[in-house]
Amino acid sequence: MKLKDGLILREVAGQFVVVPTGKRVQEVTSIVYISSSGAYLWDYMKDHEFQKEDLVKKILEHYTGVTGEQAAVDIEKFLKTLADNNILDDGKIRGRVFVKMPKGTEKDGV
Repeated sequence: MKLKDGLILREVAGQFVVVPTGKRVQEVTSIVYISSSGAYLWDYMKDHEFQKEDLVKKILEHYTGVTGEQAAVDIEKFLKTLADNNILDDGKIRGRVFVKMPKGTEKDGV
């Protein structure tokens, strides 16, 4: 997985905020704040494809007193937040998908 393009991370008033640019402005409609740990991971994620395990390893290398289990739980929540806000390109389609069927294709009441 990877971060979608057109997103930058900025520190505003001591908080880290994901800022959409270009076409992403229409897709990322919420203000998304991330922690300093999330900002540390973002710095890696913006330049690499990654798996959850890669991020757990980065956290364990950078922070002391964190268990692998707790890091995995926290990173799962972090990735869910990114995915739910259309920031993470993880191969899953989210949101609404509309398919327009040509007229006359209805058969048997379908």
